Amino acid sequence: MIQLKASTSTHLRAAVPDEAFPSHSFGAIYARIVRTESNHKYPNRSVSRSINDVAKSLTRNEATLFSEQQPVDEIAPTTPAMPILRGAGAKKTISDLHLPEAVIAVKESINCRDLKELQSLLVCRLGQNSQETRLRYARFIIRWFFADGLDGIAQKTWIAYQDDRILTDILRYQYLAHENVMGACVAECLFPIEIGMKVPASLFDRFLSSHYAGEHTRKTSQRLKSNLMRLGILARHAREDDELLDLNPCKTSILLLTHNLFARNEPRTIELRNLLANPFWMYLGIKHEDQVRAIFREADAAGCIGKYVVADQLEQITTCFSLGTFLDKKVRL
Repeated sequence: MIQLKASTSTHLRAAVPDEAFPSHSFGAIYARIVRTESNHKYPNRSVSRSINDVAKSLTRNEATLFSEQQPVDEIAPTTPAMPILRGAGAKKTISDLHLPEAVIAVKESINCRDLKELQSLLVCRLGQNSQETRLRYARFIIRWFFADGLDGIAQKTWIAYQDDRILTDILRYQYLAHENVMGACVAECLFPIEIGMKVPASLFDRFLSSHYAGEHTRKTSQRLKSNLMRLGILARHAREDDELLDLNPCKTSILLLTHNLFARNEPRTIELRNLLANPFWMYLGIKHEDQVRAIFREADAAGCIGKYVVADQLEQITTCFSLGTFLDKKVRL
């Protein structure tokens, strides 16, 4: 992949011509936008209630996520999660991300018996005045961060490591993997752009028009950028273009998700091309495939994986643990 390089201009320009990218790619779109806009400046109470009271107030007719849960595949697909173009008339809104509340939810989930109890706890703990709003937010948190169940990868990570940085990496992955438009934005729209570069607002507008196969609302664009900021991906500046930030993920997070996605039940040998085809490493904030390779080489040398092999046309890693053993041993890199 051709990388976009920074120039000395305030609005960083692409150092490659449009022809270097496919005409439909966001790399090409970014290159054109930055050249045409490089000199342009853009104008710019908490409710205390018992869990039992809350649980009783949730009527039987209120729909929950639990009856709709689908079984989670044992092994993640080895192809990238491509965006689904949504036709005209489809709902084109993005909900606000609640990352700090998700961190609290994971830590509190250890004391819950099931997702229904966790939902009641969240409705009790969230600070919005309206119970309907608290219930809606609780459902979003469960949908995004507990899609694999109460004792899924988020809870397992916290129990094993008690490390907020690693937990945040895993929650970022969970959110982007389960909120399609946000994941597509990170893996396709922002991935070709180098860290520190300016991101014109019109790039997001073009992305959303492409993703939704038509027009989108201003509120959708605003929430897209606000959620990217909450994830630590974007820095927003008044009357200036936004800036792409370095997430600096933990190396342990890369290994943890590799085991969760590809070696959940037993040690596995994984072709690197299949591993790289899954965008989980992009969601964590890694910008180049060689960075992933370097992490696996270091993990091999440290004994965190079985081996990393490059021979002729073969490039693969072999894990030496299942996910459960990896967590039990609290493997760190």
